[in-house]
Amino acid sequence: MASRPLETSGRPSAQGLVMALILVLLVEFAGWGMAPARAAQSITAAEAIIRGEERFRQLRDYECMVDVELRKGSEVEAGSGQFWFKQPRMLRVRVTRGAGKGSEIAVDTEGKIRGKKRGLLSFIVKRLQASDRRLHTIRGTSMLELDWGWFFLRYHAAALRPDAVISLAPQTSPDAPYRVVVTYPDLGKKVLEIYSLDPHQWIILEGEMFEDNVRVEHVVFRDVKLDTGVAADWFRL
Repeated sequence: MASRPLETSGRPSAQGLVMALILVLLVEFAGWGMAPARAAQSITAAEAIIRGEERFRQLRDYECMVDVELRKGSEVEAGSGQFWFKQPRMLRVRVTRGAGKGSEIAVDTEGKIRGKKRGLLSFIVKRLQASDRRLHTIRGTSMLELDWGWFFLRYHAAALRPDAVISLAPQTSPDAPYRVVVTYPDLGKKVLEIYSLDPHQWIILEGEMFEDNVRVEHVVFRDVKLDTGVAADWFRL
């Protein structure tokens, strides 16, 4: 029996149409899988900061744990605290680890600062001034400057230096934080500041400062809860 000649009419066969459709779908699915990676790489350091600031302004309040480690020469200071923040500038800190464990500090809606110690004298509440040395770390930073708004102010102060270089560290995965890096010389030292932002919620997760490759400040925000509805009365000790 003679074999049938090959079709050469130019009309695609049903099998050819099916194969072409499969190839199109494979290309489309491949493009969908690659899109997030391309989008993640296209963002700039400035855009990451802008998104973080916008998110911060939209928040009504937040609660988190804060871990702090500071270094000045051979002296090291470390501690942790539970932190509450409510717009526009109310905050409360309860020290859970380190010097002053158990003490609390709060800033109310009028900007008044109050503090109390742990133990038998915990019922005694004292008014404090922002300049009070008991509120400051070994590096001169204040416990009242732990909210995300202060971190954005610090970033802008560093970025506005005429010799500052701003960059975005490579993102290792779509879920990895965006790490905005600012480098500049200061008093003969090479200073590097890093601000890590969550790529989904756009909140600050971590802040770091290095001087000549030595990390002198490290702040980590964890167990974050957003818009919990905490009352303004909570910020008055």
